[in-house]
Amino acid sequence: MDQPYVHRAPVRFTHTDPAGYVFFPRFFEMFQAAVEDWFNLCLGLNYAELILQHGIGFPTAHTECDFLRPCRLGETLELRLILEKVGHTSLTLRFDGSVGGEQRLCARSVLVTIEMQHGRPQPIGAELRERLQLYLALCRAHA
Repeated sequence: MDQPYVHRAPVRFTHTDPAGYVFFPRFFEMFQAAVEDWFNLCLGLNYAELILQHGIGFPTAHTECDFLRPCRLGETLELRLILEKVGHTSLTLRFDGSVGGEQRLCARSVLVTIEMQHGRPQPIGAELRERLQLYLALCRAHA
């Protein structure tokens, strides 16, 4: 991989309000789908297995979004995932959303690594940390 990951999310009827615009909470579902695919496709770690077999979760502790222009039914939203920070138990991702090269939104989320049994934060494991650091370097190289 030589560029930050871009998740392509077609805007479907189920995402929109009666006017054909994406209803804002649906964007957060798209962000989650992008994170899961990023883990699987870019980090080479099966997101579902981490949760179900290894008991490691990645809930969102904070999220914010600036909506610059609406997205409509039939468009394809491209979400570019930029890793901004890797902490002891958390990571910060930025989602730059565009349609046809026009920026539509910018969002930021902090994900916390937790052990699923008790829901408590835990340090990011060595293998995941190594892969995150490589992706962070890639993002910084393309800033």
